[in-house]
Amino acid sequence: MRILVLAHGPSVHTRRWTAALAARGHTLRLLTAHPAEGLAVDARLVGLPLPWPALRYASARGAVRAEARAFRPDVTVAHFLPNYGFLAALAGLRPLLLSCWGSDLLVNAARTPLHRARARFTLARADLVHVDARILAEAARRLGTPEARLWTRAWGVDVEALAPARSWTDRRGGAGDPLRILWTRVLSPLYDPGTFLRGLGLLAGRGVAFTATLAGDGPLRSRLLTLARSFGISEQVRFEGWVGETRLRELLAAHAVYVSTSRSDSTSQSLLEAMASGLLPVVSDIPGNREWVIHRGSGLLVPTGDAEALAAALLEAAEGSGAEEMAGAARATASRRARFADTVDGLLRRLEALASGRRERVEDEPPAAVR
Repeated sequence: MRILVLAHGPSVHTRRWTAALAARGHTLRLLTAHPAEGLAVDARLVGLPLPWPALRYASARGAVRAEARAFRPDVTVAHFLPNYGFLAALAGLRPLLLSCWGSDLLVNAARTPLHRARARFTLARADLVHVDARILAEAARRLGTPEARLWTRAWGVDVEALAPARSWTDRRGGAGDPLRILWTRVLSPLYDPGTFLRGLGLLAGRGVAFTATLAGDGPLRSRLLTLARSFGISEQVRFEGWVGETRLRELLAAHAVYVSTSRSDSTSQSLLEAMASGLLPVVSDIPGNREWVIHRGSGLLVPTGDAEALAAALLEAAEGSGAEEMAGAARATASRRARFADTVDGLLRRLEALASGRRERVEDEPPAAVR
């Protein structure tokens, strides 16, 4: 197939999706409003370099139409509703698969009546809407998307590449060893890293030995450094900043517990990576996380913004009762339901149906057995 992709070029997710489709032998052209280097596919820059994002994308309409006429795609895929999805709808590209990322439906579409109208306009012009969580499917339905045009499937991760080389108990160490805790989210208010550090401060106050690595960056970094000092945990907490895939896998292999205190999420790629790596998830009790983590079955759920509950959950992890079993169940869940290769297979079946003019519902094959 000839697949036209509209997406943010610098994004690791764009690189991952385009590389996977190209590796299956399809011809891709990527249209992006932001330059990116090292892409595995033919990429074209569209739109004027205006400081206002809405105008930048709107200015690309003519260029996108021209690129589509020249490339003659069998199908178009647009990632993220408010910008590239809206641009594809404005340009009248069909057949169109729209891939929603989470905040585009949960946050952006709810901001104002104008944002909601833009979301409805874009969703109505998509032949198929891909969402990665039930909570996103519900949001899309509320905005007018019929069930027949919805596909709910997690993006997934490379489960085999993330397979842990050591058991959870080995990584946890002995009773006197520090509990190694990993954070891989953006340091922004949505993910509430302040509650994470407050929970660590309370954990330290209870005499629990731990080390924590924050592999991520964002606008709250300087404030969090001050907060760590105020809690007296600067020596136990390391701010790693942004990390590449190789370093991320090293960190996942070296830690025992994964924490996310996000206040809103669909299916978190970070969570799936941690589950596939055999870490024990300690995450906020929100719908997107409940789709993957069963409390005391495959991880621990804590109320949003509750540092006391987070400290109690980390203490439970440190004491180790049932922790290895929960981490194993989390790994099994990821293996069964979150394989990226399976998602790519499902995506291609749907793109082929759209390209051939078929509109009937494409069913997924049964999930792979737990491995």
